[in-house]
Amino acid sequence: LWYIISLCVNSSLFPNPGVVMPDLCYILSLQDTWAAIGGTLLRLVISFVISFALALIFGYFGGRFHSFYKIFNPLIVTLRTLPTAAIIYVLIVLTKPTYALIIIVTLLIFPILYEAVVSGIKNTDKRYIDELKVNGGYTFRSSFKIVYPLAWPSIALGIVQSLGLGMKVSIMSEVLCGTDTIPGLGRMLYHGYYDANLTRVFSVAFIAIILIGITDISVYYMKKKKVNK
Repeated sequence: LWYIISLCVNSSLFPNPGVVMPDLCYILSLQDTWAAIGGTLLRLVISFVISFALALIFGYFGGRFHSFYKIFNPLIVTLRTLPTAAIIYVLIVLTKPTYALIIIVTLLIFPILYEAVVSGIKNTDKRYIDELKVNGGYTFRSSFKIVYPLAWPSIALGIVQSLGLGMKVSIMSEVLCGTDTIPGLGRMLYHGYYDANLTRVFSVAFIAIILIGITDISVYYMKKKKVNK
């Protein structure tokens, strides 16, 4: 499909795979490219760990106490509707660019993980929940041992969605941050666009797609393995 569209467009603005693939192999041979990939992934992992930890904590209360869910829900709705570009610029002014890139991804993927945890807890078989309540064992600690494993299918789906979104937001944030002191795929995209090198833009975008695909496939098999157990 990509090749057919490039033939129809017949322009350097939409390079065909035969042009992009050699450039992709070239940039993958550069140390700076791997530093950019590492920088983007590192910030994504840090943001994910922070968001996931917060989601497990607040999701426990949101899934167990309906009153907490109703009170906390407006904040989740607000976070889902944040204007990403505007928030990035505000955070860059208030903090260092490195912190801004981590904070914005954290803010945007936290609602997805939170809702996944809440949904998983609410959809857990009531027999297990009732048994925990009867035995006085429905605590935050017991949730890690019993409730969260049972809620894993919902949580795993949230992880896949959040990592995919996180990667996109992270790259977009790097494009907007306006500094080359922070290595990242977004800066490579920016320089490709700035130099009107659309082949380079496609090559970097292809790397991002591969990374997102690897993440999705990895979590899918983790989910499948957990369900089979």
